[in-house]
Amino acid sequence: MQRSILGIIAGAALCYLGFLALAFGLAQLWPAYAVHGRTYLQQRVFTFPAPMAACTLLLWVAAAFAAGFVAMKITRTWGALQALAALIVAYAAAVHLILEWPRFPWWYNVTVVLQMGPAVLLGARSARLQ
Repeated sequence: MQRSILGIIAGAALCYLGFLALAFGLAQLWPAYAVHGRTYLQQRVFTFPAPMAACTLLLWVAAAFAAGFVAMKITRTWGALQALAALIVAYAAAVHLILEWPRFPWWYNVTVVLQMGPAVLLGARSARLQ
């Protein structure tokens, strides 16, 4: 039980912090991305062009995949990973379908929510195969 809780906490933290690390890393490599990121952080206005928004979606997928992978290595139980996936999807839904809906394009909001659960579970499955 304690391993499951630890894995869920570690996975949730890694998903969020991993995304931030990847986004800041991309901003270092792509100055235009940094400009749009700063605009969002300072003014809460989403100005990313579609290709940059798509890259941001891929960063969320990578972070969720890593979260599932690490959480599975810690918990070793599929039920804990399903709980983590549900928790991450619920958080993404609350943020993107309720709180931030007016700030982001509709397709971005919907895609973020739809991709998170499968990415977590795919990361977990990948950890189980090793």
